[in-house]
Amino acid sequence: MMHYGHANVLRQAKSFGSFLIAGVHSSEEIAKNKGPPVLTLDERAKLLGSVRWVDQVVINAPYSTSVKTLDKFGCDFCVHSEDIALTAEGVDAYAEIKAAGRYRFSKRTPGVSTTDLIGRIASRFVEDYNKNSQIKESPWTTMGGSCPTSQIIALFSSLREANSTDKIIYVPGAFDCFHIGHVNFLESIRKHGSYIIVGLYSDETIRRYKGHNFPIMTLHERLLSVLACKYVDNIVIDAPYNITSNFLERFKIDLVCCGQAANSIKINGTEDPYKEPKRQGKLKIVDSGCSFTVENLINRILKDRKLYAKRNQDKAKKEITQYNLWQKIQTEAEAK
Repeated sequence: MMHYGHANVLRQAKSFGSFLIAGVHSSEEIAKNKGPPVLTLDERAKLLGSVRWVDQVVINAPYSTSVKTLDKFGCDFCVHSEDIALTAEGVDAYAEIKAAGRYRFSKRTPGVSTTDLIGRIASRFVEDYNKNSQIKESPWTTMGGSCPTSQIIALFSSLREANSTDKIIYVPGAFDCFHIGHVNFLESIRKHGSYIIVGLYSDETIRRYKGHNFPIMTLHERLLSVLACKYVDNIVIDAPYNITSNFLERFKIDLVCCGQAANSIKINGTEDPYKEPKRQGKLKIVDSGCSFTVENLINRILKDRKLYAKRNQDKAKKEITQYNLWQKIQTEAEAK
């Protein structure tokens, strides 16, 4: 699963140079060294390519990065987060390039991990999951929890303001667990305008039409995930459910886009949220050709929940070992 922690590593990596090549491992390599992936190779590559700081994606990148691999793609160095990545054999996956002086590290983003997100989903949809779970939490996830700051939000933002020649498109939604369906939809609506504003619903609004198990990610977590997408120019935080004429005027919106599924969503006791855009002839229903939803993502995890529970348990143990090793290295470095 792709999340804003991954995006933050990519943002920091880009700051070390001028051209960022991101490598995505094969499903076989991930299964061997980390556990079964939730997404397919093509899905992971598409998500990676949508991140605003990525210039090129290399598919089937080896799990252990070598000097030969860096030279093959004309890279000066390789960047990874500060935690130590171990192979299935317990070997540092970046040992060779560290020895060659061609390794850089980025700060890991506390409060989020794939392990944590899988656990959130399982705990909400599997009865007695927390009661029966023997999984220890990763120290990276529990380190202060998810607490996005104004600084990180600014660093993720495009900062481009709309000008008089832009055709401004508005698209509201939950954008929960930012996935391949979101990427394909945003890429599709980019063809209809030059400036995209996403309206992010509050957690409470989402619960009103999807139920108490949603959203999986909080408003501020979803904010960072969407901000990292290169197709997005601006975001309205805690967007109103009903799109009014005043709202359209305030943001100079030329077109409101939604998918067929979103167009059919209605909170009980409320009017059609797209009533005003329809009246003004500003609503366009877009078919991205991709029907993937957060429910599809959840179903994949629940279908193989025992497999993912074991993955989470193994991964948490591994991360505790990695974290302790990282702390030891930090302490030794400070003592010098």
